[in-house]
Amino acid sequence: MPADGKRKTILPGPRQGRVTVPSSKSIAHRELIAAVLSGVEEPKIRGTSKDIEATRRCLAAMQAGDPVWPCGESGSTLRFLTPLAGVMGWKGRFQCEGRLAERPQMPFERKSRYVVPGNVSSQFVSGLLMALPLADWDSEIVVEGALQSAAYVALTEATLRAAGLKFEKPAAGHWKIPGHQRYQIAGGRTVEGDWSQAAFFLAMDGVTVDGLDAHSLQGDRAVLELLGKSVVDAGPVPDLIPALAAHAAGREGCSQFINCGRLRLKESDRLESTAAMINAVGGEARIEGDTLIVQGVKRLRGGEVQTMGDHRIAMSAAVLACRAEGPIIVDDATVVAKSYPAFWEDFEQLEREEP
Repeated sequence: MPADGKRKTILPGPRQGRVTVPSSKSIAHRELIAAVLSGVEEPKIRGTSKDIEATRRCLAAMQAGDPVWPCGESGSTLRFLTPLAGVMGWKGRFQCEGRLAERPQMPFERKSRYVVPGNVSSQFVSGLLMALPLADWDSEIVVEGALQSAAYVALTEATLRAAGLKFEKPAAGHWKIPGHQRYQIAGGRTVEGDWSQAAFFLAMDGVTVDGLDAHSLQGDRAVLELLGKSVVDAGPVPDLIPALAAHAAGREGCSQFINCGRLRLKESDRLESTAAMINAVGGEARIEGDTLIVQGVKRLRGGEVQTMGDHRIAMSAAVLACRAEGPIIVDDATVVAKSYPAFWEDFEQLEREEP
């Protein structure tokens, strides 16, 4: 059990007000890498997180020639920087924490053609796309099957274009990349707000979220269309499922979240931990294969949520509290530091109505 200082009691009732979310974690990783490789000032990032700091630490260690690269629990850091280390010939090892070492990885090899299964993380494709322009050889990437979370690869493509890097895309899931290129991104670029983090506040219904780009390439911008939808495909938006499921738990009707298999490979088995979270506070959730089924109820009773070390479960508990009659206790509120350290501060400044 965590120490008492980690536990948090969330009072029940709807919330109203405004919040400004931090910069996009997904874009910040990419822009930090591009800035280091360009030799310019790093991007302007509103807020920080353990994951962003992991990328900063690893890049600094690699540049300094240190043999240990501490990537914490950040899958983006590990998967983006593995191909880069291989192309650049940097020698060292990644130091992983939590479940990161158990999550799927893809070792880098020096070759001209890379075949990536479409059902694995898009981070593998993004890592190759960022590294291969620097190689001493021309290369191509081919995705076999439908690419999951394709919008995240679109973010990588946008960063490459901004850095002046060239690539061809003959077809979806196929890239041809000339080698011998160099990054030339402008220094001090501003990173837009994070739609993934905004999802938790948007799922509360009464909260206005500032700092977002309505025309963003972030795939999780789809949260606006998916809130209240009875069937959601988790494939393109896996990080939204805990927030969407929490929203569905306190709304009458049945919701199905299909294609959730990859949620099992997150900081927790996020399919199991999301269902357990909802059931623990008086909701009704069950798992059938890779589908999460949530039968909404008029009002949740409250109770204790086990975060299982997962930041998105902790933040989803706040969404559940907005639809609860009694308090919700989070066993470890500190896990939000992985992606959104100021989450509880932002949440607590919202106006609460009595349930």
